[in-house]
Amino acid sequence: MMGKVKLPRSAGSRRTRLTAVGAGVLIVSGLAFSPVAFGAAAPPKYPAADIHKPSPMPDRVILTPTTTPSASQKVTWRAVTDAESAQAEILEAPRALGGVVPPAGAVTNVKAISTTPVNTTLGYASVYHTVEFTGLKPNTRYSYRVGDGTNWAEWSDFTTAAADLQPFSFIYYGDAQNYIDSAVPRVFRQAFAERPQAKMIVNAGDLIDSANSEEQWGQWYKASGFIDGQVNNLSIPGNHEYSGGLSAFWRPQFPYPDNGPGNPELKQTAYTVDYQGVRFIGLDTNVQSNAALMAAQATWLEGLLKDNPNRWTVVTFHHPVYSTTGTRNNPAVRDQWGPLFEKYGVDLVLQGHDHSYGRGNVATARKSVTVNNGVAYVVSVSGGKMYALNNGENWTGNGAEVVSKSQNTQLYQLIDVEADKITFEARYANGEHHDGFVIRKNSKGERTVNEVRTAENTVGEQVTVDKTTVDHRGELTISAYGYDPAERVSVSLRKADANARDKDKDSVSVGVRDADELGRLTYTFRLPANVKKGETYVVHLDSANQKITSPAVTVNKK
Repeated sequence: MMGKVKLPRSAGSRRTRLTAVGAGVLIVSGLAFSPVAFGAAAPPKYPAADIHKPSPMPDRVILTPTTTPSASQKVTWRAVTDAESAQAEILEAPRALGGVVPPAGAVTNVKAISTTPVNTTLGYASVYHTVEFTGLKPNTRYSYRVGDGTNWAEWSDFTTAAADLQPFSFIYYGDAQNYIDSAVPRVFRQAFAERPQAKMIVNAGDLIDSANSEEQWGQWYKASGFIDGQVNNLSIPGNHEYSGGLSAFWRPQFPYPDNGPGNPELKQTAYTVDYQGVRFIGLDTNVQSNAALMAAQATWLEGLLKDNPNRWTVVTFHHPVYSTTGTRNNPAVRDQWGPLFEKYGVDLVLQGHDHSYGRGNVATARKSVTVNNGVAYVVSVSGGKMYALNNGENWTGNGAEVVSKSQNTQLYQLIDVEADKITFEARYANGEHHDGFVIRKNSKGERTVNEVRTAENTVGEQVTVDKTTVDHRGELTISAYGYDPAERVSVSLRKADANARDKDKDSVSVGVRDADELGRLTYTFRLPANVKKGETYVVHLDSANQKITSPAVTVNKK
């Protein structure tokens, strides 16, 4: 056996000396450069006007979707330059730039379509420029840069949408609003680290706290950094984007499609984008006191839901249908829009405002312990200001149920879209899992919303039966949920009073069936001849993912 290896004395002595010298350097550095330790005045705070002051160098670069995201793309940025000089260059993403010069004709120069100055609270104007790239190829990666022809931002890449339904991921945030410069950046960056291939970021309002604060808008852009320049941003305004009217920054920064209800007040705050098989709909809940604007949105919304060629539908707005906090309630939203979401089978409703997490569905949609077939309503928060939960009264008092909740936590949501399912996961700022579910949909538009499986929710009494007394050799219909599509399930009858040791001995096999494409199993069978009259049985379903049973079923003595 090998003995313990010892360092030679000389090496050990040298290591000791080096450690001592290093410690001495640190101590000396502390004495020389830590005036606070001696009671001296702290350094002055660096002025916000200096931190966020614009220059001819572009910053705040952000992608916003058009109505044709497979063929066009909008990019907005801020820079001190005039409308005539604001421009962009674009080419299909090459293998290299810099020392490698693109071939002649590969780079297209595009002039800005709008230049809008915004007078700021820091004593200067921030000027926003927007360019629209058109004639692009579907599902193609492009490199672009923005500037004035001399002063250019770095090259960035984006990929256009596919022309039809193709798998993609997007990220969803609730309110950032507070601690934007300190607590929010780690959330944004962690989410991007988890889904670097994301094609869209959805913000459900209250991106900042003060609608017209140049400092806070600057902090919001810094929180995401380069991410905004390569992932499309789909945001709707919250109440903090309003102050005597919509923020002066909103439309210059976010030139969303002008395809909403048509009211001037709702321009680019209520809009829709179809992206790779998903219809995204943004609504403005800040006008709840205006009956005409709420009704206009309801009519427009119903038209979008009724005539929808997309497989999936995601709606986002700020004030929740079912609030998670005790002092909040939005009956105008719930009464006017909620029935439309249910009637037309909206898949996800993504909301903010309540600075906590809540997720659930209408109570009548519940199919089993782990499955419902309703709309998934979610409330979340990404910033550092928190509100207490209300134990779900606003949900349960209005015909809904809370499946998952959390308070005093910052979260981000990762959403993966495929042809037959959407996978949703909420994670804390440190990357830990909080909540998750899978929405499955078939060609008929039928849907199941399935909880993430745990050891606890894949056992127990979850099988339903059409009757609890049945004639000998009579028929029994069972149903169950929560399987993978085509998962094989063994069906048997077991004596209800059998103990664990005897359950297999007292088991009567009925058959084997496969779950359907939504993870449902329905099976009608005739009781086998060898079940005993007068005995009580439970139906047991055994599969790779679940071992569940039914209520007791008694076989008539006759």
